[in-house]
Amino acid sequence: MKLFFISSGTKTLSYLDPNIISAFRQIERNVDLPFTFNCFHSDKENIQTLYNRVQKFNPDIIISLNRFLTPETIQQLKRLNIPIGLWVVDDPYLIKHHLKIAQMYHFVVTEDSGSVPVYRRKKMEVLHLPLAVNPNYYYPMEVPKQYQYDICFVGSALPIRLKMIDDMAVFLKGKNFIIIGRWWERLKNYALLKPHILNRTIPPNEVAKYYNGAKIVLNIHRTCNDVQLNPQKIPAHTPNNRTFDIAACKAFQLATCRKDLDKYFDINDEIICYQGVHELKDKINYYLQNEEERQNIAENAYQRTMEQHTYVHRLKELIQMIKNNILVHK
Repeated sequence: MKLFFISSGTKTLSYLDPNIISAFRQIERNVDLPFTFNCFHSDKENIQTLYNRVQKFNPDIIISLNRFLTPETIQQLKRLNIPIGLWVVDDPYLIKHHLKIAQMYHFVVTEDSGSVPVYRRKKMEVLHLPLAVNPNYYYPMEVPKQYQYDICFVGSALPIRLKMIDDMAVFLKGKNFIIIGRWWERLKNYALLKPHILNRTIPPNEVAKYYNGAKIVLNIHRTCNDVQLNPQKIPAHTPNNRTFDIAACKAFQLATCRKDLDKYFDINDEIICYQGVHELKDKINYYLQNEEERQNIAENAYQRTMEQHTYVHRLKELIQMIKNNILVHK
């Protein structure tokens, strides 16, 4: 199969473009899999280059990652009789926006299983593909004392996270913890917690150090309509990419209990989830006191992640889904 990938052209902290491009190239080098890959870098190349390269490469499939091409560009590519898909990675949070755009494409790829029925109700061909981890960025390592904390959270201060941390402010104050990300000045208890907050974003290589240095990494998932672009409040079912990043560092995590979490990890054996502040506090206290159990769970999650949840694994799944569901109808 020949696949042409249009990058998002956005330098996200998730490093999605380089993660996906490097995984596709790794798959291409696998002589056991008949697969050829080409790529258009949206942030560096112009549209005419896109047309020229697609025509020269003559792919079986085109996938655009979060790249909302103009209707004219989409129509021009469609004239080549090549199926073109839109891959979105912010469902269901931005699904109102995605639904408008996706109908111009032949199919859509969503990272969240809860959004799949929504696209189908709109008569769209949809594939579900969770995000994953690039182990070149997230892996076990020894880190200096400056990265070592009992509790760590890395992420932006979205509403559910603000509420969770505010509700735990007094509890956390007595702990060795750090919070890293944007907008944490919005906390009601910011003054109390400020010495423990790094109020800015950091790149993946720094995030991985904090994950490695923490006894417990919190994974507080977003709520489904936190930016008001999911008016139907479609539930988010699939765990975020942070779930796999943390596990790839062989770090122990306490994660929000999402519906599909047990499809990727064995609950209580490979990952621990929580519901509500009281349960989270109880589990923090318990696992801080039970190091061997904590480390065994983290080891199990690491092994599962390396075996099933890297971007190479994911994109092999995507290639197979495209063959079975898209190209079969071509």
